[in-house]
Amino acid sequence: MDGFRGRKAVVTGASRGLGRAMAAALAAAGMEVVITGRDRDAMAATVAQIEAAGGRVEAHALDVTETADVERFAENVWSAGPVDVVIANAGISLVKPAIETTDADFMRVIEANVLGTFATMRSFGSRMRRRGSGKLLAISSDIGIRGSANWVAYAASKGAINAMVKTLAWEWAPTLTVNAIAPGAFSTDINSHLLSVPEIMTAITAETPLARVGDPAEIGPLALFLAGPGSDFMTGQIISLDGGIQKS
Repeated sequence: MDGFRGRKAVVTGASRGLGRAMAAALAAAGMEVVITGRDRDAMAATVAQIEAAGGRVEAHALDVTETADVERFAENVWSAGPVDVVIANAGISLVKPAIETTDADFMRVIEANVLGTFATMRSFGSRMRRRGSGKLLAISSDIGIRGSANWVAYAASKGAINAMVKTLAWEWAPTLTVNAIAPGAFSTDINSHLLSVPEIMTAITAETPLARVGDPAEIGPLALFLAGPGSDFMTGQIISLDGGIQKS
């Protein structure tokens, strides 16, 4: 853990769920963590949790679809000291049959998930490249790999993130590493309305070898590994964290 002390990480979309869990894990390891989100009350809860555990954290309101704001945010954070790790986690989901998905629905998901991730990667990646080091991590989804009915816009957005990660890994090597975590079903606020439906929970556990959904705390150790020196020889990887769901 001493290798994380004195280093700084940025986690977007860290007001709750997996973003909060990853930010908490990095802070617990000794990193200074900067979090963003759109829900100020939820961000305050994340800050309170991290500070109660002795971690260092600051919060900034940010909508990653406003790319000029992302660039200003990156400049402000970097001016206070270089960033070592960036986790582009901010995003939204949409569960809707394809024939009912409007252009506006589709583009809203693409802007939040794809453009928001790219803007975050570009703003911090450019600065990391000038410094000569850094680790970038995007959050994909198992649905972006295997697909799933009624998730067309979300699946397309996460598939695009996978392609983005692999491309940036080539473009920014050997200076930076760029990887992604592809979670399966996790018990978070964003999908609580789905997991509360017995038929949906039964279907998820039936197709998952470990026969359960993930706990947000279980993503923290993987994020920590990808943020640390143990992953220095890894780049362009999409790492599934989904209980063993088959992809084909």
